[in-house]
Amino acid sequence: MFDVICVPVDGSEYGYKAADVAIEIAEKFSSKIAAVHVLEEFSFSSYDSEEDSGDAILAKITKKAAEHDVEVVEHLLTADALRDMKFIINQTGADLVVIHRFGSDNERFVSFEENSVSDHQIGSVTERLLRNSDVPVLLIN
Repeated sequence: MFDVICVPVDGSEYGYKAADVAIEIAEKFSSKIAAVHVLEEFSFSSYDSEEDSGDAILAKITKKAAEHDVEVVEHLLTADALRDMKFIINQTGADLVVIHRFGSDNERFVSFEENSVSDHQIGSVTERLLRNSDVPVLLIN
């Protein structure tokens, strides 16, 4: 049913939860996973440290998937996740995207009244992908 399942991961607990669901689906349908981690084009951190962090995030997904005999192709890319995610997913050949609702930078979604993330909010990358994806998107809460 699904040949390639793309899972964008950012190192957050939400990203790993989405990866767990992607692994479950991949195991059931004998699919491959395209694990994608995007390094920001413009960052105050050194590229080497960002790259090391991204490699570690992807390795964690690959290790967990291997426990379930699921193949993972890691994609560590320098891009703008908000602008480029649709293109990245299309380039992976994915026929399903499993993505989390929030990202690692939840400060963008803080409610000024409650000073916490609302159950009705969604991350900017996820929101744009839901609107523009050419393939089905499974949103993990």
